[in-house]
Amino acid sequence: MATTELPELYYDPYDYGIDRNAPAVWARLRDEAPLYRNDEHDFWAVSRYDDVLAGMLDVDTYRSGHGTVLEMMTEREFPMPMFIFRDAPDHTLMRKLVSRAFTPRAIGGLEDRIAAICDELLDPFAGVDRFDYVDRFGAILPPTVILALLGFPAGFAEDLRDSMDSNLHVDEGETGGALATSPNRPPGSVIDEAGNIGSAVFDQVPALCELRRAEPTDDMLTILATHELERADGSTSPLTTEEILAYTALIAGAGAETVARMLGWAAVLLARHPEQRALLQADRSLIPGAIEEILRYEAPSPVQARWVEHDVDVHGTTIPAGSKMLLLNGSGNRDPRQFPDPDRFDVRRKIDRHLSFGYGAHFCIGAALARLEGRIALEQTLDRFGDWHVDESEVEWVHTSTVRGYHRVPIQVSN
Repeated sequence: MATTELPELYYDPYDYGIDRNAPAVWARLRDEAPLYRNDEHDFWAVSRYDDVLAGMLDVDTYRSGHGTVLEMMTEREFPMPMFIFRDAPDHTLMRKLVSRAFTPRAIGGLEDRIAAICDELLDPFAGVDRFDYVDRFGAILPPTVILALLGFPAGFAEDLRDSMDSNLHVDEGETGGALATSPNRPPGSVIDEAGNIGSAVFDQVPALCELRRAEPTDDMLTILATHELERADGSTSPLTTEEILAYTALIAGAGAETVARMLGWAAVLLARHPEQRALLQADRSLIPGAIEEILRYEAPSPVQARWVEHDVDVHGTTIPAGSKMLLLNGSGNRDPRQFPDPDRFDVRRKIDRHLSFGYGAHFCIGAALARLEGRIALEQTLDRFGDWHVDESEVEWVHTSTVRGYHRVPIQVSN
């Protein structure tokens, strides 16, 4: 019997074609090269669940302080004061401050507000037979919610959406986005050399902080403007304007981008698998589990970069200190060593732990909010649209090295 020879195994997070077909490439990586080396872009990658989880937990070896997006990584520690780009003790202290806005009570109190935002965004499509689910809903809901949590005035969700899309976008054949190559901006700074922030959203931060100091409320900007941060040397001091800007940019961006991708995947996967959608229509108690399965099956942020702090042995190979390591959590979520029949999409699947929110010290601080948004958005979508269809030849992908999903998803609906 003739055998078909597979093409040479190659993984490149910048390659548009590979990104679209990532699960198939990841499957080969797990089986043929559980430790993969890309010389062209100078990185290593692990793809099996256990290896990715171990990398996330071993923060002494796999560090975040040099950047967590491949094209942004530098040999020196990343200067931008964002806790996602920090290691202990700075990361611990910064995260402790920000976590005050993400308590279970604070997140639970947003449920009615999120439902009202869904109403506002989806009501205009009552009776229509076609609209872009991501552009008009999935990518607008998350920035609306996160900006409200932060304390920004209404009306800037699309500005934040557009800003994040622009910052993370990588052109075909290129290896760096705007976030890594912005002109006139010192490396790692959110303020350019002329003192400008360059964002309609974040230009408001200094004035809003002054207002919150005079009239405190219960939002995140009040916390950042009025609380002192414990520093690594044991001292405490107020956050600088640069630090407040960095914190708000991180929280707003992360809260907007990944949830938008999750909702895009929800629309596509449930159109692709109408029998699964029917299960949710019949039993809404399955929706929280369905959100977990969507996150497992198509991780919105499937690539996490880390800096190797010291020599480490992985699958019999010594990875030298100063190397770049990609933890392919999207691949780990499809590993049959962890999940039976992992390429089957099943909203009734019992999931112990997927890797889409990370794990350990860098577990996503907004995971509970993302889950809440996903549940309410899916409930509202199912309430309004009994059926929908996606022509996947019409969808548009986002193009980044770290976030994976759709920029546009036109859907045909039946009300």
